[in-house]
Amino acid sequence: MNIQHVEEYLGAIYRLRESPEASVPLPQLQEYLNVTLISIHEMVRKLEGANLIQYVPYRGVILTNNGEQLAAALVRRHRIWEVFLTEKLAIPWDTTHDVAGQLEHAAPEMVTEQLATFLGEPELCPHGRAIPPRAEPVDLASPRPETATIPSPGKRLTQASLGEEHQVSSISPEIMTYLQQFIRWGIKPGSTIQITRHEAETFTVQVNNAEIQIPQDQASTIWVD
Repeated sequence: MNIQHVEEYLGAIYRLRESPEASVPLPQLQEYLNVTLISIHEMVRKLEGANLIQYVPYRGVILTNNGEQLAAALVRRHRIWEVFLTEKLAIPWDTTHDVAGQLEHAAPEMVTEQLATFLGEPELCPHGRAIPPRAEPVDLASPRPETATIPSPGKRLTQASLGEEHQVSSISPEIMTYLQQFIRWGIKPGSTIQITRHEAETFTVQVNNAEIQIPQDQASTIWVD
């Protein structure tokens, strides 16, 4: 299997899951990767055969220990590059995700770890998500010890209480069109946001002294404390 293709699937599962124990439904994975459901099923069979994921019928996929380590290493590289692009090169916040998606595969892990040291071992990416800790090299032939626990990201805006003020903790998964819209609205980690109304598939919120309407699919990528 192509390692870059494998990492893209594992990274997607890592980003989309609610918790390490929670499964990711295949239609959700398909939508995120923008591929056919047939392609998803074919790759799931290959990844399960390589002991990288476990498929749970009618629920979705869960990373195995080996899959977890590969996915965490990928996401670590990705988020370190995002920090560098944003802080040192002033690349716009809404485009770093896609640029880092190319660099995470192109640069050796040694380079990325030197970059992490240069940046002072950052703990969060520009979108507010935790950067996984350093890990030992992966041995695909045997299970690995459990990795360090990643702090809870909080809850989705769609699960927040009506009328209460919340602080945006992160944006995930990072979808460029959503990030571009959030920038226009002034929504980013650290912003204060309050749901004033919820109607059908739309959340009306107060942010930066303005009232805006956010579609539910976009609101579900905003995480609050």
